[in-house]
Amino acid sequence: MKSNYSSFISTVATTLSASCCVIPVILLTLGFTNLGLFAVLMRYRPITLTISFVMLAIAFYVVYRPQAEVDCANGICSRKALLRQRKIVWLSAGLMLLFIIVGSLPIAITM
Repeated sequence: MKSNYSSFISTVATTLSASCCVIPVILLTLGFTNLGLFAVLMRYRPITLTISFVMLAIAFYVVYRPQAEVDCANGICSRKALLRQRKIVWLSAGLMLLFIIVGSLPIAITM
């Protein structure tokens, strides 16, 4: 049960860490130009990235700990659910890496 919460929280933390970098670029490409609110969020990027890394590490620990395999062997959880949770954690890690890379790219916007 704990792994469901950690997977969800790590996904939410990854999305929040992207809100300062990726979302403004996406909105600018769609034609939105008044993005002063997202510029304010840039100062909180180190905090949100740290929280994202911690939550992702906890999610990896919960789904890859030896007790998770034992629980599935004892019938407490299903093997299919454990594999799904592991895929979600890897998806969150990939999204976080993508958001960090895209957020670090220097983008020159000229008007």
